[in-house]
Amino acid sequence: MVDLELNDVAHHGVIVARSARHIRAHPGNLMTRIDAVDCNASIAVIGAGPAGLSTAWFLSRHGFHNVTVLEKLGQIGGLCKSLTVDGMSYDLGANYVTWAYQETLKIAGEVGATTYAEKPYTSIDIAPDWSSFKYRSLMEAVLYDPYTKSTISWWTFLWAAIRYLYVRWQLRGIIDAPDYLDNIHEHGELCVDFKAWLAKQDLMPLATLFQFPITIMGYGQLDDIAAPYALRYMSIRTFFPMVFGHGPVNWIIGTWPRRFTDGFQRLWERVSWRVNVRLNVNITSIERSAAGVRIEMEYPEQDLNDIKIVKDTKLYDYLVLACPLTTDVFARLGLAPNVAEQKLNREIQINPYCMTTFWIDMKMEAPVAPVLPLTEQGTPWAVARQFQDSGNMFTQFYTRPTDNQTNDQVIAEVKRLTKLLGGTIDTSQPRWHTFDEFTYFQHFTPEQIKTGIYADLARMQGGDRTFYVGGATDFELVEPIVVHSKYIVEKHFAGGVRAT
Repeated sequence: MVDLELNDVAHHGVIVARSARHIRAHPGNLMTRIDAVDCNASIAVIGAGPAGLSTAWFLSRHGFHNVTVLEKLGQIGGLCKSLTVDGMSYDLGANYVTWAYQETLKIAGEVGATTYAEKPYTSIDIAPDWSSFKYRSLMEAVLYDPYTKSTISWWTFLWAAIRYLYVRWQLRGIIDAPDYLDNIHEHGELCVDFKAWLAKQDLMPLATLFQFPITIMGYGQLDDIAAPYALRYMSIRTFFPMVFGHGPVNWIIGTWPRRFTDGFQRLWERVSWRVNVRLNVNITSIERSAAGVRIEMEYPEQDLNDIKIVKDTKLYDYLVLACPLTTDVFARLGLAPNVAEQKLNREIQINPYCMTTFWIDMKMEAPVAPVLPLTEQGTPWAVARQFQDSGNMFTQFYTRPTDNQTNDQVIAEVKRLTKLLGGTIDTSQPRWHTFDEFTYFQHFTPEQIKTGIYADLARMQGGDRTFYVGGATDFELVEPIVVHSKYIVEKHFAGGVRAT
């Protein structure tokens, strides 16, 4: 091991005092670990989604003001995408906040983003041959075991719900820690799929209930998703209102879930006003060295009526990757990955998820209707319509596509369901139709988690002047991502640093 001291390095006219040492995080992989961070250090954050913006937010709270967020798109928010029409804001990506969203709601309070309570849900029960359907209460729908195809009694369901709360409470010291994944491989009993964990705990009566937030929302079947992710998602503060959030309980804890009045994306727009964000930035090259992180980029610049592309190069002290770590991300950024990054990049898995919207003339029983029992993958699994009581007919369809399903095929399935529901698509206003296929749910299998891959990822933090936040480092849900960003900032940047 070789030690190297870098003291009083001049950078952009600012003297940045820091120390560094070379370590071998993986065989044959020489990485530079930064031990102390001066609050004058320059930091580039790649990606203006919840991970990147919350990282910049927490850095600024700890006195780091030389932070720049670089975003390739012309909008911020990442998977938080909102559309506003006639003063009504629709969430096309991340949508709800629950009682568990403590850090997110703190930020919302500071930037003035208000919320409102959603009305109760219903469900859609489709005949196996798609010849008919019926609306039924969500409570009736969840009293069903999707694996045995049998009905569950209310008392069996209630007893299982109470036992889940107790078991989950026992796991709070493991699962609720912001770095819970770093050492999760030491808990082999949790490194299994969620269905196996439920079965071992005799909690299968809750299977259909969990299919709604987990499978229908794109995180995979219960026998696919690793138990640590599902347990993180189904925290006590999330699960309790799902089952017991009625009447007097709501008077005490409030009504959950809630939506942001101006849309989830607008929360992050408000955050972006408090930090330094640059949009429409095409990064062509990133080079890491002992001197810093050199980023070459292109971005549009207006000269009267002409738009020209300007090339620029900037040197930063640190790099924060807050973008999805897809298999092509390093090539797209022009960044040569180190050995650890190559390994991570090869093993990470992603679930694409589609959102289709149309203006549809039909009446819905409630603003949100999951399809239960689940139909086959590739068909819409949930239908949503916000502000229906205000005359809105802008309707959203959630679909987890199959591996070879085209966008046109996804939309065709949406139209098939619309016809079954008795709806008519209004094609006179093209603005009412949107389609997105999101890069969604970066994750690993239970077997991969068991090998300690998250411990490897934790050891990568700070190597080669680089840090990692977002869905690749935690469960891909806004609140865990925000909590983990805060943890990374406090552990690796803010230690011993006084805010100025």
